[in-house]
Amino acid sequence: MPRTTLLAVVLTLATLPSLAAQHTQNEADPWPAFQKLSAAKQQAAAAEFVAALAAATANEHLRAVAALAHATDTPPPPRKKARSAQRAKRTVEYPHEPDLLGRRLDYAFGLGIFEPRTTPTNAAAKNAKTTDPIVLRHALVGIAPDADKALAALLHRLDADTRGDDFAAFLHTWRNGDESFYEALDRTAGTKDSVFFYDAMLGDFRTQFAKGHSELNSLQKAHDALHDAFLAYRQYRGFREAIAWSLLLPPDTPLPARLQRYEAKAEGTYSLRQQIVMAKAAHTGDLAAFVETIASQAPPLPQPLWATAYDPYPPWTAYFASLQPKMIESAGSTDAFLQQAEGERRDEAANLQRLASERIATALGGKAH
Repeated sequence: MPRTTLLAVVLTLATLPSLAAQHTQNEADPWPAFQKLSAAKQQAAAAEFVAALAAATANEHLRAVAALAHATDTPPPPRKKARSAQRAKRTVEYPHEPDLLGRRLDYAFGLGIFEPRTTPTNAAAKNAKTTDPIVLRHALVGIAPDADKALAALLHRLDADTRGDDFAAFLHTWRNGDESFYEALDRTAGTKDSVFFYDAMLGDFRTQFAKGHSELNSLQKAHDALHDAFLAYRQYRGFREAIAWSLLLPPDTPLPARLQRYEAKAEGTYSLRQQIVMAKAAHTGDLAAFVETIASQAPPLPQPLWATAYDPYPPWTAYFASLQPKMIESAGSTDAFLQQAEGERRDEAANLQRLASERIATALGGKAH
């Protein structure tokens, strides 16, 4: 697998033709009408859906996602604490990115915490015994219920290298409007777009990281060090985000636009996303064990972060290669194995959509489409 290059990422709905976007644009989409029902009716329909799903399948993937989602109910202790932000309030990661999952919380890289996107506004929504209707929204686009929470849990487990925590906290503290500086730099990577307050951030970077690093005394060298540190951390974080999203999304739903470089493939190779789906299907053990295997084999971040480039691919490529004999034994070829693995995920997505549509149609007093 060749190393990925830094590409410009433009976050627009037009570049994300996901199942979620298609579903929203469909005139037959039942979600808007469903949201007009009373909270009690929505929660009852969601509970019926969860019960129907449990009765219809004993799918290992769905059980694993549910376990991961449940893990977020017990927040982990923070690894780092960001200083007072330059913006008074912020609860949404990548605020201009289409929300594919209807996320209720984000994982803050480096800080090691889950950040709620919204706060429940009524007693019923705060009651842990009720079923959140958002699971129906997930299922309507073929995504496992509570995948938003499972995503946060996966990212938390994959973010196992604490060597970048100070830098992650630094980027989390600074803001570019609604974005953190990590998000702003990620969005503008490879473009000519500028970021507000960059000079002030550079000065803060020198103040925080200069101890023991005399090269940061030079403004130009400090500028280069900040740039190189970001690129290393972007490789670290982006690779892990691509893994988590690939494990949760149906094969025909694109990754978020900022991660679509991980869907690119050269002739005769598989994309990282395809490799992830294949490796998970070939892995002996549950989803949590698979993620632990990836995290344990990952190369360490450079120290300091700007010292050298970060390349997560060599150990991953070796691991993927070690699973290929099993794939070939199972399906006859790696291509056939990929087709089989993706087919299972598509069948699962179709089943989720069917069950959700039936429950919503019943709640609306009509028939499922």
